[in-house]
Amino acid sequence: MAEEKHLLCRSDDLDIFFSFCSPGAIIFSFTVEPCSLKVSVWWGSMFWIPKADMTTLSARIGLWHEGVKALKWETILCHGVDDEYSFCGTLKGETINTTGEYTAVFEAFSGHFEELVACLNYTLIIKQKLH
Repeated sequence: MAEEKHLLCRSDDLDIFFSFCSPGAIIFSFTVEPCSLKVSVWWGSMFWIPKADMTTLSARIGLWHEGVKALKWETILCHGVDDEYSFCGTLKGETINTTGEYTAVFEAFSGHFEELVACLNYTLIIKQKLH
């Protein structure tokens, strides 16, 4: 059964939908402005209550185009000491509520055994060609 898609934003040149792909309920919301491919900088607001401590956190991004994998990228976001991101060190059940410029993380893993704490699928519908 396909996961329910939720509208993130809609404009004359772009629609972005997302669905959750991690098991169980997740308390997460993310907004972007402006919703357009005509600009190079998007601003976002994120509200999230993680299901695990985020003392160590890694991320994985995969991008597919017409069924073919176009990009795979992995990185460690939180090492547990001297981390550069404000959400590093957030404990299970604490609230992350922030606004700023963001790049979407599709999968997030916690701890040394990479416990999945968030997984989101995003769908972008580009309505017109970019020049």
